Amino acid sequence: MSWPVEKILEEAFKLDPKDRALVVAELSHPDANATPEEVEAAWREEIARRLRSIEDGTAEMVDGHEVSQRIRAEYKS
Repeated sequence: MSWPVEKILEEAFKLDPKDRALVVAELSHPDANATPEEVEAAWREEIARRLRSIEDGTAEMVDGHEVSQRIRAEYKS
């Protein structure tokens, strides 16, 4: 990981959870030039990829309770 990325992550983790979620949402936002059809197609491909990984056993399945615990632990610190 390059120094700028490390610095950005360091600063991002200092944000309160709501601001951090906004940063994640902005970075995850689909390409502004993509058409709704392209976004829909990309999501269909992602859903198919995730289903294949579940079916072929390569997906890491995590219990919802464990996910909640991980999130609480992350935001507690």
